[in-house]
Amino acid sequence: MALITRPDAARELGVTVQSVYAAIKTGRLSAVQTDDGKILIDNKTMKKEWKSKTAKKLGNKFKEEKPTYVFPLKPSSSISKTRESIPDYEESRARTEHLKAELLELDRQQKQGLLVPVAEVRLKWIEVITMARTKLMGLPTKAKQRIPELDVTAMDHLDEIVREALEDLAESQAA
Repeated sequence: MALITRPDAARELGVTVQSVYAAIKTGRLSAVQTDDGKILIDNKTMKKEWKSKTAKKLGNKFKEEKPTYVFPLKPSSSISKTRESIPDYEESRARTEHLKAELLELDRQQKQGLLVPVAEVRLKWIEVITMARTKLMGLPTKAKQRIPELDVTAMDHLDEIVREALEDLAESQAA
């Protein structure tokens, strides 16, 4: 029986230490107390026990997946609490000030109208493309109004040409 600490168990399960504490307290995870008062968890049965008892509590919505991080984390063995791994105060302060300045610059550009939200641009483009499509689809009818001597075959040819052009544009967008 390989016993591990609660923080190690949390790391292996991909949850917080508080979740492991709560699982032990509510009986969803078995733990052993050593003679010196340390609480340890059996590494071999922990995952199976966690999955079966936690899945029942969550209504079988439990998904066994690793947590997603924005920045890649270094392996825990390479993280040390030495003075070399901690940047000095001036460097940290300079980095913080630089990031604040970048955020303020983005905010200023947005207020001046130099930056536009992506959703707004997308909606405007949809509006422009829909308008262009509508105008092109109306070409044969407008041509018939302006040139009354156009016969039905000429109208069909115009309609066919417009539809072909719109299909070509749609295919080039899909690729």
